[in-house]
Amino acid sequence: MIILLLLPFLINGFIQKWYIPLGTIAPGGRILVYDSDHDGRIELIFRRWIPESFGVYFAEFVPPDSWDIIESQTVDSVLVWDISDYDNDSISDLIVHGDASGNGAPVPIIAIFESPDSFSYPTQEVWRDTVGQPAVTPISTYDIDHDGFTEIVKVGANGIDFVIYEAIGNNLYARIYEDTIQGINTPLSTIAFGDFDDDGKIEFVLGNLSDGAGGANYWLYESPADNTYEFIHLGSVPTKNIKDCFSVPDADGDGKLEFVVKGFTPLDARTHAFIFEAIGDNTYEIIKSYNLAGGDYYGGYSEAGDVDGDSVPEIVLESASYVYIIKAAGNDSFYIWDTLPGHASGSCVRIFDIDENGLSEIIISGADETRIYEYDTGGMEETALRITPDVLRIHISPNPFSTQTKISFGIGHGAMGIELKIYDVSGRMIKQFDYPTLRLSDHIIWHGDDDNGRAVSQGIYFLQVENLDSGETSVHKVLRVR
Repeated sequence: MIILLLLPFLINGFIQKWYIPLGTIAPGGRILVYDSDHDGRIELIFRRWIPESFGVYFAEFVPPDSWDIIESQTVDSVLVWDISDYDNDSISDLIVHGDASGNGAPVPIIAIFESPDSFSYPTQEVWRDTVGQPAVTPISTYDIDHDGFTEIVKVGANGIDFVIYEAIGNNLYARIYEDTIQGINTPLSTIAFGDFDDDGKIEFVLGNLSDGAGGANYWLYESPADNTYEFIHLGSVPTKNIKDCFSVPDADGDGKLEFVVKGFTPLDARTHAFIFEAIGDNTYEIIKSYNLAGGDYYGGYSEAGDVDGDSVPEIVLESASYVYIIKAAGNDSFYIWDTLPGHASGSCVRIFDIDENGLSEIIISGADETRIYEYDTGGMEETALRITPDVLRIHISPNPFSTQTKISFGIGHGAMGIELKIYDVSGRMIKQFDYPTLRLSDHIIWHGDDDNGRAVSQGIYFLQVENLDSGETSVHKVLRVR
């Protein structure tokens, strides 16, 4: 057992609350957030994939700020994908995907491990099916047909695009649907679920690696009745390697759910994200797209949720070395609000209020470590600024800004002046202002340009202001939107 204590420090507008030196290794399934032993304490559940150690780990939160780490000796050589009570027997069911090619005797391609009782971890195999292929392909779950039983959807199954399972009894599951679309590569993505076109029927969205014509395909299915699923839409986006599709619960406040299709192009190591919304029954359009820096990529997973406590969800987009937090500025309008560090090989992102303090944490797991962040509601400006007679008082308006913003300074009389530097999120200084004679109520206008007069891209920038007389420094965040 390992006890891990609180490790708080500020990353942009977020505090790293906890660090766990164990976690997923891409492509290593998901990290799950669930109280599997029903003791009122949340666990993080993940499979480590390193030569020295295999197995499923349960990291259980011990209030107020510690974690117990328990390694399961029973669940071995599998990837974890989801957990819930799928057969409605009030006991936790863990869905895993085995690797048919590795580590001794063959293991099941898809299996369910269940807790032996309501107060234990799910470590006993109760069901398996050997359909599939020995590649890492995601498994996603949702009650698509509204019958009270959650469907289990596995993509990439021996030439079948996807297979849907559902419980038919205690620890009994049956294939209720499978489909293959001729001429389209097998999907290898996670799945977005929701009634996106508001017609009372649940749709699901999945994507593939390539359409053979410079892009990648995504397609939608819909469930019109119990255990019935229909193909409704096929589209293409200019990217490759779609491994991540996920739902967004109306981030822009227009009454419609969004979904995101995320791909990756290896030649330029860029992540492409496309935010979709319905414009009619079974009809969808891209309302925003991003072309973002990433890095070498083996697969990672994103999520959406309210991370700043304003009851409006944000998109927390995994992009290998970076995790981008995207907010809505209005209907169909989005901007990058903040960034957190990811892992070069891909991360699994989850959003959950672990300690039930009213703020959902962002969990980022990858490279065999897990970092957990929480938004600092006091804001960076308040924590960085100590009010004394000679300390600068800064006002930035508008913030966020589009074309220009006014930076106003208040400084004690008799001071020499100030120095202002502007940095991007990577820590690179892009612009510097030297005003040795600035005094009370002076201001400057920043036109969103760098020292060479070139317009900077939308995103987060940091203003570092130094009082040249006292040496006091404060840092302030400003957002540029389009």
